[in-house]
Amino acid sequence: MEIIKKHIAYNHSRRYGRVRYIVIHDTGNTRKGAGALNHFLYFNGGNRRSSAHYFVDDKMIIETVPINRAAWHVGDGRGKYGIRNDNSIGIEICVNQDSDYRVAFEKTVDLTKYLMKKLGIPKERVVRHYDASRKICPRSVSADGWALWEEFKKLL
Repeated sequence: MEIIKKHIAYNHSRRYGRVRYIVIHDTGNTRKGAGALNHFLYFNGGNRRSSAHYFVDDKMIIETVPINRAAWHVGDGRGKYGIRNDNSIGIEICVNQDSDYRVAFEKTVDLTKYLMKKLGIPKERVVRHYDASRKICPRSVSADGWALWEEFKKLL
């Protein structure tokens, strides 16, 4: 699995502690061309007030924030559910209409398994953005009572 490192200049901070969670999101951006590279370009273009460690589409995985830094991806939950920016890794699945979503989904599973092994994260601590803030995210796996999320978890 190739991970392309293209680190953004904005919207990340020092991590105060160890990584305890991996949080799965999706970009919510279905426009043509809204894959991993264009999300890197967008987030590197100025202060967007949010970020993620990884963007995954059907062609590539881009690391935009080093894992030893805190990306700004679950601040909306304000730590209420124990999942915070400084104790989690954020992964965004790209949902652009000109991408093969199933391939992006499977690449995200592979990346998650790699990070679980590297960081010692158990399956129970691979969570949705929803689990950190109650925001319906990743929306792309929320249909039918989160059935696709259940499939994601079984593949880990």
